[in-house]
Amino acid sequence: MAELVGLSLSYGLALNAGIYYVVWLFAQMEQDMVSVERVQQYTDLPSEAPLVIEDKKPSQGWPQQGGISVQGLQVVCSIYLPLIINY
Repeated sequence: MAELVGLSLSYGLALNAGIYYVVWLFAQMEQDMVSVERVQQYTDLPSEAPLVIEDKKPSQGWPQQGGISVQGLQVVCSIYLPLIINY
């Protein structure tokens, strides 16, 4: 009787390892297929615009002049702390 218990435990462990390997194999295969699908999707994306569009460039003298005006600027790190910039 003990030999049958030992044999069934041995087969059970081997079957468990086999099932684990099959599940791992299918998961790996699915991951590889998803990778191929992503590469295919990336190849179908439209290309980006060029860095410089020649007929949309500003003139050579642009900007001639400019400025920034700041009034009433108040900056705090937290509502419980005092102002760090008050201009």
